[in-house]
Amino acid sequence: MLLRKALVLHKKSIYQIQAEEFKDERFLQLLKEGHESVRKVKLAHEEHISCLDTVKSELSKRNIEYMCVARIDLNMRVSEIDLMISVGGDGTFLDASHFVEAVPMLGVNSSKSSSFGHFCLGNQNNFSQLLDDIASDRLKPENILRLELELNGEVLKQRPLNEILIAHNHPAATSRYLLQIDGIKEEQRSSGIWIGTPAGSTGSLRSAGGDVQQITENRFQYVVREPCLRLGEADKLLRGFVQRDKSIELVSQMRTGFIYIDGQHIDHPFGLGDKVVVRASKKDLLAFVNPNVNEMFCTRDLADAESKH
Repeated sequence: MLLRKALVLHKKSIYQIQAEEFKDERFLQLLKEGHESVRKVKLAHEEHISCLDTVKSELSKRNIEYMCVARIDLNMRVSEIDLMISVGGDGTFLDASHFVEAVPMLGVNSSKSSSFGHFCLGNQNNFSQLLDDIASDRLKPENILRLELELNGEVLKQRPLNEILIAHNHPAATSRYLLQIDGIKEEQRSSGIWIGTPAGSTGSLRSAGGDVQQITENRFQYVVREPCLRLGEADKLLRGFVQRDKSIELVSQMRTGFIYIDGQHIDHPFGLGDKVVVRASKKDLLAFVNPNVNEMFCTRDLADAESKH
């Protein structure tokens, strides 16, 4: 793979935001006191800055032209680059994935003390070797399924890589909607519904009772959160898999419902009568990841992996 141009998308550390930019008095006081709530913040910041410096240095050594952009400042899809590099954790990787189509991605975990970095094949220690492996084609990107959302007939620009949550905007309220999958239609009441990709199957889906999938699988799944079933009711569409050529349809029975995409930063109103169709996107994400990375969640290796972070 020819590496000529790269975009480095990086997060801002909590320390940068709270201490340096906002100069938050409460945060600074807790930091001064060594309070347990902020004890790891300075270390995570120092790790992040050191890793970011390494990334820039290794790119410069190879005469790879690059632009360094904070993730909060990127607002359009990127092209005409050879590689998108996210420097941060999984949140930074997810944000970066929304801005690429055919450009391959490499995630770099910049702070081992504060981030699990599930999507991040790279870190400060192995970044140089990974660049060499990519340039020499010893390392190939994987195709990872993303979702496509059509809201009231309009396809949304975001392509969720992890999962979406459809729910009432208040966590204590009941989510009401009509759900249709493969010809079966149900009127449901619950705490909301997760719809997620194989890549997202180790996160909220798994916590809600879903199945962990191989990250390169070609189907997605859904899990209804805390279904509200009356006596004698037995809904069929509480959890399951959807093949790549099938879709999920939901019609809102909520006045203030929302669709949350890959976390809390991206949302769309889902009010009374609104209809959303969720399907697999035709444009997979190309990413340098370990194709077996999800397997640790099916074995005892998970405890070992978590103990190292």
